[in-house]
Amino acid sequence: MALAQDIIDRIRDEIGGDLDVSDEPLTPAAPLGDLESIYTNADRGNYSTLRTALIVWKRRLAAVQSRSFDATAGGSLMARSQRARFLQRRVKELELLVDYTLKGTNQEVISNFQRDADAVAEF
Repeated sequence: MALAQDIIDRIRDEIGGDLDVSDEPLTPAAPLGDLESIYTNADRGNYSTLRTALIVWKRRLAAVQSRSFDATAGGSLMARSQRARFLQRRVKELELLVDYTLKGTNQEVISNFQRDADAVAEF
C-alpha cells in the first residue's frame, strides 16, 4: 500500500528536499529506507507526519555525527559543525512539537534533620 500523495507532500514539507528517504513502496533493495515503512509502523511514525519527520531528521543527525572528519579536506570542519548544529536544532524543535521530550517530576529536597523531625512529628 503506497502512501497517498498528500501525505507524502506533508512529510516532504517537514523533511525538506533531501532525497535520503525514498517515496517508493517497499522493495527488497530498500526494505527500511522508505517513508511508508516509517509512517505506518506503530512504534516509529504511528501514522503521524511529524513523528515520521522526527525519525528522518534523527537519522540525518546520526549520519552526520557518525562520519569521521578528514583534516585534509580544508575548511569543511566549520560547514560540518554548522550542519550538525542545524540538525540538532531541527530535531529538538520536532521533539517539542511531537511532545517527545523526557519528562520528570519536581522533587522536594529536604535535609536528613528535617526528614527525621517530620517522622517524629507524625508519632
